[in-house]
Amino acid sequence: MSALDIRDDLRELADHYETVAAADPASQAGGATSKPGPRLPPGAMEMLDADEVRRALEAVDEWAEFCAHVLVDERDATAPDSTPARLRMVGEHVEHFLDHDDVMLSLSFVDDLREHLRSLRRLARRGVRIVRTGMVCQDPTCSGQYVSALAPAGQGDDAIECERCHHRVPHSVWSGWPRARVEWVTVEHAARIAGTTVAAVKMRASRGKWRRTGSGADVRYNIHDVRGEATAMAS
Repeated sequence: MSALDIRDDLRELADHYETVAAADPASQAGGATSKPGPRLPPGAMEMLDADEVRRALEAVDEWAEFCAHVLVDERDATAPDSTPARLRMVGEHVEHFLDHDDVMLSLSFVDDLREHLRSLRRLARRGVRIVRTGMVCQDPTCSGQYVSALAPAGQGDDAIECERCHHRVPHSVWSGWPRARVEWVTVEHAARIAGTTVAAVKMRASRGKWRRTGSGADVRYNIHDVRGEATAMAS
């Protein structure tokens, strides 16, 4: 991994930390599916989820504090008070850890970052429905495809992300890609393109016999039909 990749991962970790810390642990149990076997008493799942979140955040707290103290002692830096700010500060001094005289510190730094990022990615994405876009990753070294994360109302953004390397492309960029590269869009994205509501998009799709793929909650519409309707409504 390059220093730039690790810097990006630290910024992502800081973002996920803020997302997980701000979330209500009790609400994260809503996406759990029932499994055979003894049932937990009422409220027990929420307690287990809250404990998992607490332990994950505390682990990142301790790691960020350690890394910040390394910079304070060896680079005469000033450590911020919050964990996200410490993570972003460490991101600005990635080379110090990668080129450190203590080889074991350098190796553990990368390994710990991967472990914490994997943990918080999973916690931050609970309750988020993933929709495959069918678009290949723009990184020529990656064989993954972009997916769209449809978070609950008020959470997340319109960016698409590679399922393998996690390269993110904001809506302001991918929405301007040539139509040939973006064939299918979700109902939510179609509503944004057309400047209307999800309910209106479904009505227009039915009325105009838009081409579609998938079914139910995973249905996606052909972007040519979506944009053609949006253009017709604007003219």
